[in-house]
Amino acid sequence: MSNCVREQRIRSGLGQSELAAQAGVTRQQLGAIEAGRHSPSVDAALRIARALGLPVETLFAPADAALGTPVPVGGPLPVGAPVVVGRVGDRRVYAPVRHLLSTSEAWAVADGFVADGFVADNGDHGDHGDHGGIDLMAYSDESGLVVGGCDPLLGLAAGVLARCGGPRVIAVHLSTGACVSALAAGVVHAVVVHGPQGDPIQPPVPVDRWRVASWQVGVASSGTARRTIASVEELATRRLRTAQREVGAGTQGALERALTRVGASGLPGPRVDGHVDAARHVVAGLPAGITMEAAACAFGLRFLPLETHRSEL
Repeated sequence: MSNCVREQRIRSGLGQSELAAQAGVTRQQLGAIEAGRHSPSVDAALRIARALGLPVETLFAPADAALGTPVPVGGPLPVGAPVVVGRVGDRRVYAPVRHLLSTSEAWAVADGFVADGFVADNGDHGDHGDHGGIDLMAYSDESGLVVGGCDPLLGLAAGVLARCGGPRVIAVHLSTGACVSALAAGVVHAVVVHGPQGDPIQPPVPVDRWRVASWQVGVASSGTARRTIASVEELATRRLRTAQREVGAGTQGALERALTRVGASGLPGPRVDGHVDAARHVVAGLPAGITMEAAACAFGLRFLPLETHRSEL
């Protein structure tokens, strides 16, 4: 059942336990009602509405069908993928939990999962072979900000805010190029992007922008005498396998520009999800990885700087 009880409770400054006590229901019942997993009795619905000082119709109006089925942030996902769901303007959007895990280094709770190209609520345990009876409109929480970026601190900040009772932030792991595309598509509220100093990213839509930090991007290597990379020329000449990012990522652009300067192009090696993932590949035995200095230092790796980048929200 779709409702806006949680949104109105937060606006009223009430905790879940406080509202439950005032409405004469248990906190567990109220949580299930807010998540859309339980339809309250008429009496309970009236008491909740009375406690919030609102008409019952305001709290338990039918779902807005115009919002439609959620659209993915960053591309389609396979059936069974766990996702989180948010709302950007008049659109429902969803992002993969695995991207949240890669940035926040913590267990993330999924709102639902992809079922045959649709997103089904976690509360629905029916047969997903067809779509009969699946409520595609009911999700546990659509509030908060949907923010894309590849800086690991974005996911960590979202986790800290959640633990201290701050606003909900859905931190979606996207490269700088994918962030720009997401802004153009209108599926995120904000992005954290980075690029060379003096060459700011040009967003496709009008934005407010704030400088977050400046840091170096470059090549990480293991630090052993045999594995340490001393120069881009060495990397190119030896054709060392290197953990790289997708086209459009800020660090990948830095690597490509460095290779061009020494008359080389292209390196063998896998495409990885982000800065931390690249560093992990080096720890696991890959000769080199393109990443940010902080990620290399966190894993005790040697770092060859290529460019200083400006990071902006």
